Amino acid sequence: MKALTLLSLLILSLILGCRAEQPTRPSGGTEVLNGGGVLEAFQKELTRIVDRVSPSVVTIFALQEVEFNPFEDFDLPFRLPIEPFRQERRSLGSGVIVKLEKGKIYILTNNHVVEDAKSITVRFDRHTERRARIVGTDPKTDIAVLEVDAKGLGDVEKRIAKLGNSDRVRVGQIAIAIGNPYGLERTVTVGVISALKRSIGITQYESYIQTDAAINPGNSGGPLINIYGEVIGINTAIVASGQGLGFAIPINLAKWVMDQILEHGRVVRGWLGVVIQEITPDIAEAIGVREGILVAQVVKDSPADKAGLRVGDIIVALNGKKLDSVRDLQFSVMKTKPGTEVTLTVIREGRKMKLKVKIGELPEKVSGKKPRYEGENLGLSLRDLTPREKARLGVEGVLVVGVVPGSPADHSGLRPGDIIMRVNNRKIDSVGEFQRVMDSLREMGKEKALLLVRRGASNLYLVLNLE
Repeated sequence: MKALTLLSLLILSLILGCRAEQPTRPSGGTEVLNGGGVLEAFQKELTRIVDRVSPSVVTIFALQEVEFNPFEDFDLPFRLPIEPFRQERRSLGSGVIVKLEKGKIYILTNNHVVEDAKSITVRFDRHTERRARIVGTDPKTDIAVLEVDAKGLGDVEKRIAKLGNSDRVRVGQIAIAIGNPYGLERTVTVGVISALKRSIGITQYESYIQTDAAINPGNSGGPLINIYGEVIGINTAIVASGQGLGFAIPINLAKWVMDQILEHGRVVRGWLGVVIQEITPDIAEAIGVREGILVAQVVKDSPADKAGLRVGDIIVALNGKKLDSVRDLQFSVMKTKPGTEVTLTVIREGRKMKLKVKIGELPEKVSGKKPRYEGENLGLSLRDLTPREKARLGVEGVLVVGVVPGSPADHSGLRPGDIIMRVNNRKIDSVGEFQRVMDSLREMGKEKALLLVRRGASNLYLVLNLE
């Protein structure tokens, strides 16, 4: 399918660019059809772009130490007094050189490539390797910045990649991925931008560029480039069960994170202090509003709380700029410098009003806290699965971390360690989604909920009484 897509693109270029000229013969004597010059020009330009960008792409080897418990996947009726084993694991990924300053080379890559690394080696070419230091990481966007001493490396200035503007990327544009899939250094794949602003649930801040340019394990951290040889994204994820589904972090976001790390040693984010959600068609019909973002919770003593924001408010604009999605508000607040006063336009009980809010700094304890649901009337405590747990278990859902004896949750048969995957056949991918479904069922007068639960390696259905 991918080959056909590229072939179609070339045929279109041929049709649009061919001129009425006589067939020519290359040195071998084989006749070339009309328009061969267009294909040749396309081919030359593509190889020129790759030749220019490839020296910017490096291979990253990270030596990681991980914990391993051989019994953690078994549903045992007792605890074994065994400490997890610690073992070394080598991680392979890619990176792109983006900066040279005061004799130091700075490389962008993914956090998951270097996470928990004891040592990191960067290979610049077949004969040149250097030890690297982690300047900083940001798990919330899966970005990491590495530093390497430039001493002894030739033509360093020519290795620095040119960064593009990912805000100008459009669906249908040509995309080129360069990386080291399975250790095959500087592999080049070509495709198109197939979607923008994708969210796939692996990090907290997501607005991925989707591409059908082939991306495989080892490509992580490598660049996605445009036809001008500019980096427009950092390749980071694939859908393992699909084809042509690769995802890259927009370079504007990656650069912002890098600048924060280089300036502060960490990422300083703005903080409003609300839990927000999209207005679905059902919610829109219920509240009579079809725009903005719904405030589901206000954190006590947060900037939002101090400004008078309330649960049920609908935020429609920030500093006069219309907000179309949760992502719009999330990223706008994140990039606002703490201490800055902003104006929120809010719909409350049918009328518009404006609130002045002084943006705070996202606290570490809030940013690192796993979302939980404490349903006292159900006797149930939940939290979101981490990306690592999702990958290891191969399921989506929420984890049961506590069940009150004698409660409806207890009577239903739920146990700590269960994973709730569906409620009334609706997929549950977060604590917030579970709570919204519960509230919706109660509003409809439902007395029971049918839960699909993963316990150990098996699925089972349980009935939870909502009364």
